[in-house]
Amino acid sequence: MAENENNPLRWLALVALDQPMLPDFDEVARLVGQSFAEAPEMVVAGSTEALFTCSIGEYTAAVTLVDRPIPWSQLEGPCATAWYWPDAADQLRDHSAHLLVTLIDEGAKSIEKSTLLTQLVSGVVSASPAVGVFWGPGRLVHPPQAFNEQAMQMSPRDLPLFLWIDFRVERLEPGKVRLYTTGLKALGQTELEVPEYEGVPQTLLEYAYNIAHYQMTQPKFINDGHTIGLTEEVQVVAHHGRSMFDEGIEVIRLEFQSAGV
Repeated sequence: MAENENNPLRWLALVALDQPMLPDFDEVARLVGQSFAEAPEMVVAGSTEALFTCSIGEYTAAVTLVDRPIPWSQLEGPCATAWYWPDAADQLRDHSAHLLVTLIDEGAKSIEKSTLLTQLVSGVVSASPAVGVFWGPGRLVHPPQAFNEQAMQMSPRDLPLFLWIDFRVERLEPGKVRLYTTGLKALGQTELEVPEYEGVPQTLLEYAYNIAHYQMTQPKFINDGHTIGLTEEVQVVAHHGRSMFDEGIEVIRLEFQSAGV
């Protein structure tokens, strides 16, 4: 569920490797600049055989080579629920090393930090023998090529929320599912939950994605009782309440209904 404000995974990503290799800083910087025209300049601050540190605009980042796999206990759950990457476990189970990619949290806007970390990870993935990415804030795993493709489509009006947020859809019974998110809190927003939904899971996923994108990009806060029109026929009412998993966490619970009800 939602991340603790001080969770050490908040601005961290792990890049799984099939062989231990620290990418060259100049190559990473070149790839980032080539793929993201608006990315701030990357300037190396220091380097060894196992790590490099750099500045990215006003931020400080580091890439560290860890000559051992990511603990499987950390990957097993995300692999099992990665519906968009069915063979995640098979692809990641036998990796031999990983890169620890971190962005120092200096209190700026969460979208800006997520964007910069995404750009850096994309450059690292392109310059490395990468077999997968673990995105810490949302506890998600991604295949390298898909990560880069979504990252390069990123813009202020089209955030790559599937890279940053886990939209977890679970079946309750035939024709009914529920949904909850992990990763919105790290982005400064309130997690979403749908305790019960009758209909096509993919449709619910698209609705939740659009609502999360609204949260991230619109200055207007989703208040308790706020009604959001999704289509001409469907609207959702937002209720602030306790999570169905943890009474200590406040979420936005979404109630779907036909427009005009």
